[in-house]
Amino acid sequence: MDWNDIHQDLLQLILSNVFAKDRYNFSLVSRFWNEVVAASPYRNSPCLVLRCNDFWRFFQHNTFFNMHFPKLKNARVRFSNHGWLLMMSLDNRTLFFFDPFNNQTIKLPDMPSKCDYTTICFFHPPTSSGCLIVGIASLTWNVNREVKIGVLKYGEDRWEDRIFRVRDVQFESHGAPIFHDGKIYFLDNKGNVAVFDMSNVFRPLIVHSWCLKKRRPHYRNIKEYFLVKPHGDETIFAVFVVQDERKVRVFKLMDDFKWKLVEDLGDMVFYVSNTSSFGYRTDKTNKNMANKIFFTKFHDDNVIFYSMKTHKYHSFGGDYSSDNCYDFRRLNFATSKTIVLGPTRGRN
Repeated sequence: MDWNDIHQDLLQLILSNVFAKDRYNFSLVSRFWNEVVAASPYRNSPCLVLRCNDFWRFFQHNTFFNMHFPKLKNARVRFSNHGWLLMMSLDNRTLFFFDPFNNQTIKLPDMPSKCDYTTICFFHPPTSSGCLIVGIASLTWNVNREVKIGVLKYGEDRWEDRIFRVRDVQFESHGAPIFHDGKIYFLDNKGNVAVFDMSNVFRPLIVHSWCLKKRRPHYRNIKEYFLVKPHGDETIFAVFVVQDERKVRVFKLMDDFKWKLVEDLGDMVFYVSNTSSFGYRTDKTNKNMANKIFFTKFHDDNVIFYSMKTHKYHSFGGDYSSDNCYDFRRLNFATSKTIVLGPTRGRN
């Protein structure tokens, strides 16, 4: 039998049920299969990664796959981007990159003291000379309302820390930031936005306060907050979990740094977590994912999403729905990530 004789539609159907690493092996069968993988909407579809005792569990299309990584013993995820996990050991000093699907590790210099950054992030592949690792910490014990930003440059062995004094507000961010126009955007639980210029780390940190124009009572009680910049889009969105965790509200950031309420995501889908948030536009192959926001939360063994159409939480692959998320398991150090496999080069 010639493997190239299998119809492309059948291969796409098979590929939709093949998990992560196996897709790479799928692409190596032949040049034709490689082309099917490259054109498939499932090639880099997101998955949810979480630690379960001594192994790591990957959820994708509401199925799960367990993998054992001895290298990740006593480590937790701090950020995820470009297919890489930024891991930190329990000593809060040792940082390293890990690619779970290609089993690669990149060591980083130890921190001189225990990490006090509430958020650590990177926005270029760790193999790139442009890679910078950035940490942010709010010095809440300091009456001067100061924020510390640390930068570790590619190939260097020490962090550069700078202290910025923030006026008017006590800015404290725990969510994953986004990268836009050469700058890093941070969000806090009051809707304030801080902007740090990556092109010149000696420029001041700019904090835009009172970005929510109408501070209605339920916006004063924001339980969770996430920044999202969809792939291929220049718009910045914020996702807030409000009203005692009952409702989800989405805003887009306007040019005057004010948040404007968004009632509908259209053909977009968002994936949000404390360690990585992203979104993209769906097409006819996955349009059932549109207008939804996926969280790192579970009901039983089902991933939870919030529907902007029904204004309820639902289980993916089940018939469960709820007006609130009281009964969900929340996984603060789980991460949603896109899968970046090795180069797609098949055999002839």
